[in-house]
Amino acid sequence: MKIAFITFEYPPNIIGGAGIYAYNIVQELSNLGHEIIVFTPKLGDISREIKDRHQKKVQTIGVEISKKLPFKSLQFWLKLPRVIKNFEDKYGKFDIIHFNGLSYWFLNGRLSKSQHIITVHHLVKDAINSTNQNLISRIQNIGSETGLFMPIIEKRAIENVDKIITVSNFTKKRIARTYEIPVDKIDAIYNGTEFNRCIFTKEELEKTRVQFTLPEKPIVLFVGRTNDPRKGLDLLLKAFKKILEKIDVMLLVVGGGNQTKPRKIAESLGISKNVFFTGFVDETTLKKCYALCDVYVCPSRLEGFGLVILEAMACGKAVVASNSGAIPEVVGNAGILVEPGDTDALAGAIIELLRDPRKRRKLEKKAIKRIHEDFTWNGAANKLLESYKNLR
Repeated sequence: MKIAFITFEYPPNIIGGAGIYAYNIVQELSNLGHEIIVFTPKLGDISREIKDRHQKKVQTIGVEISKKLPFKSLQFWLKLPRVIKNFEDKYGKFDIIHFNGLSYWFLNGRLSKSQHIITVHHLVKDAINSTNQNLISRIQNIGSETGLFMPIIEKRAIENVDKIITVSNFTKKRIARTYEIPVDKIDAIYNGTEFNRCIFTKEELEKTRVQFTLPEKPIVLFVGRTNDPRKGLDLLLKAFKKILEKIDVMLLVVGGGNQTKPRKIAESLGISKNVFFTGFVDETTLKKCYALCDVYVCPSRLEGFGLVILEAMACGKAVVASNSGAIPEVVGNAGILVEPGDTDALAGAIIELLRDPRKRRKLEKKAIKRIHEDFTWNGAANKLLESYKNLR
């Protein structure tokens, strides 16, 4: 099949889970013998073809947008139809046009006669509700996923495609209920992960510990955008103060985003000496952070899936996470779930695992088992192909 994959996030411009999904799913589709052309805003060096670890090729077409002008997404939407038409005029019609998240608005004016599919990672309505954002905040952050017009864009996109892919059953149910979409129009396909067990030598891990000036203490790890309220870092910092009353431990915070607010929270709680912010790190360093930690924590208020949880599990780590969104589907029996926002329960679960290495090891084994059985990119790509074929 010839597949157009339309996405805002793609290497080298990956912000979060949607970008990781985009890269891995198109590589696997290519490995299975299909022709994939990725259309994405030209924000960096994407003029070349990106080779994956198996040396397969995915053609990438950067849609020119002005970096000097605002509303980059709107620029992309306005230029995309012409780019798609020119490509089809020159090389023939696509079998499938696949949108990764809300990467195009004007879906009542279709891009071509091809079948249109969208992957929904989570509903923006749920993201807005989970973070309790007021109207002023949504106007000020108009370009974010909680921006004022995003629910309109979401509704338009979901109602005008031929098929909807979700990354969890939770999001499938939410779409069906929120927009009154027949469930047979929605396929839930779990994400995968390419992370292995993150095995490094003691010397390699010691260098990373020295790099981040981490003392020889147990490590609790958080991975996520530090300025995204949905990720719940503020909740973890409040819980961490309670943990320090019982155990001398370090909190390692990995992820991009403005650190001003979480740093201020840590200072106000008097825990700054035990919290280290790395900022954005490359994949190898991220894996070393997973390997170094004793417990991985996901305090999110909402996750449509939770790829970072999957990465931690693939690295053989026990997980403490919020019982919200699709997180229970991912964690399963490989971690401890607590009610979102309950900082006492969050602190208690982390303390329990830090004090009980035997229980930690049991959960770590279950995590590896779940990854191999349920969460691979090859499995996700094959299920996605079935959805494509059913449409055709």
